[in-house]
Amino acid sequence: MKRCQLTILPTVVLTLVGLLAPNRLANAQSPSYQSPNFYAASQAGGGQFRPAPPFPASPLAGGVVRFGEVAIGYENIAIIAGTVILCLALFLFFSFTRLGVAMQAASQNQLAAYYCGIPVKRVFSIIWALSAAIAATAGVLVAPITLVDPLMGFVGIKAFAAAVVGGFGSLQGAMAGGLLIGIAEQFAGLYLPTGFSDTSAYVILLLMLFIRPEGIFATMQRKKV
Repeated sequence: MKRCQLTILPTVVLTLVGLLAPNRLANAQSPSYQSPNFYAASQAGGGQFRPAPPFPASPLAGGVVRFGEVAIGYENIAIIAGTVILCLALFLFFSFTRLGVAMQAASQNQLAAYYCGIPVKRVFSIIWALSAAIAATAGVLVAPITLVDPLMGFVGIKAFAAAVVGGFGSLQGAMAGGLLIGIAEQFAGLYLPTGFSDTSAYVILLLMLFIRPEGIFATMQRKKV
């Protein structure tokens, strides 16, 4: 029961933060948020790491499934299954629900969506909450196989590269771009010198920007004006 609460709590908390924080930040007019002193203080406070209380061990820790000579841990299988379920749920949400269609309309043309009766500000708040919930779910999935360090946020740059390679606005493109970059990193780390594994995502990003800037599954359309 305690393990289940620790799994669900981050998703609930970050959903509320994503729902409430954008409005608070948009209404904040205090110049202190933009001052160098505030930035220095926030960086100094964030740079202090303290020992964390013991966290319950993952129930999937240590388990391995073997396919011939290939061994896959239970935790990695859980990540793959969770990602597939989450992507499928998002695809169904954006394709067959009124709120999902409203989100797509607001992202493509805010003014037209507003004239059609869509509450754009409320939809954007829900988008922030949904993004925070997805980020929390992803964090729960990868927590058993990764460690907390000051540079762990740089994985977001690789996620951005995957979105560019796959095509912005396309869920299928994001999945394809993520798989392409992930496989390229593994093969680069296996067959190329040290360091190429970390830079392969950016090499693929630059090549895609030269060859096909709109991405593999492009959703952009040309308009004659």
